[in-house]
Amino acid sequence: MNNSTVGEVLMPLPEVIAWCIAYVTVDLLIVIGNALTLVVFHTNKRLLRMRANYFLVNLAVADLLVGIIAVPFFTYYLGLSSQRGNEVWGRFPYLVAKVLDIFIGCASIFTLTIIAIERVFSVCFPHVHRGIGRKAYYYMIGSVWILSFLMAVLRFLFMNKLIEFKVFFYFLIVAFSASLIIICISYPVIGIRMKFRFANVDHHRKTNDHDRRLALMLFIVTTVFIFTWLPFHVLNFVSFFCVSCRRIPNELVYIIKLLHYINSCVNPIIYSYLVPEFRRTVLKIFARKNSPRRQYATTLT
Repeated sequence: MNNSTVGEVLMPLPEVIAWCIAYVTVDLLIVIGNALTLVVFHTNKRLLRMRANYFLVNLAVADLLVGIIAVPFFTYYLGLSSQRGNEVWGRFPYLVAKVLDIFIGCASIFTLTIIAIERVFSVCFPHVHRGIGRKAYYYMIGSVWILSFLMAVLRFLFMNKLIEFKVFFYFLIVAFSASLIIICISYPVIGIRMKFRFANVDHHRKTNDHDRRLALMLFIVTTVFIFTWLPFHVLNFVSFFCVSCRRIPNELVYIIKLLHYINSCVNPIIYSYLVPEFRRTVLKIFARKNSPRRQYATTLT
């Protein structure tokens, strides 16, 4: 997760401006969408009765941090690089931003992994799952941030030459690969199990429909995550093991970086499309904001 793979040839200023506009646009969508998501969960307490939604709140927090910290730093140094060259990527403030980027990115990855594990447990062992209290969910969320912090510490140690890059890189690859394998195995298991359950149980139709919709939403969230993050990790993997492949064009790096940032702005769209209660709450929030204006207009007529 670094910019050492970026080529030495600098892009013309108009191209840099175009890239900065793209990143700023994505950043605005990230901040607005995830801030709205947190407002929705805060406004509608019924959404939090489903304990799996705790993880969606955690995911929204991680994505919001991407929009507040990671994207602005990257965009600023992208613009600065057009004037001062690629040496700006090695400056201390951006190195700190890269540590935070690792921290936030791993939080998203580990949250989606926990979501997949929790859904498997819910579908395959429903009676045991119902007995799990809220504290267990808080502990799982805490473990996500602790593991993410440890990955960020490894990045910091590598930056200060206290460990070799390959040590940090292997930890990163193992963490991402393990998460990806767990996620890719979990959803086929969920699909097979739910298909069997729906074929044999009809009297809990409402609960089954809710579980089916939630499973579909989480599957789409995870699929989008893999699609947007996998190229970034493949790029780092290839550049690490193939020395001759490290001369990568700026445009490819910026596209892949933008792609994994886009992941942080699509989740609110998915929620609005697949969760009716979420969509209704969003409409109520905007209706509430507009109602005083409508009432004032009525009194004038």
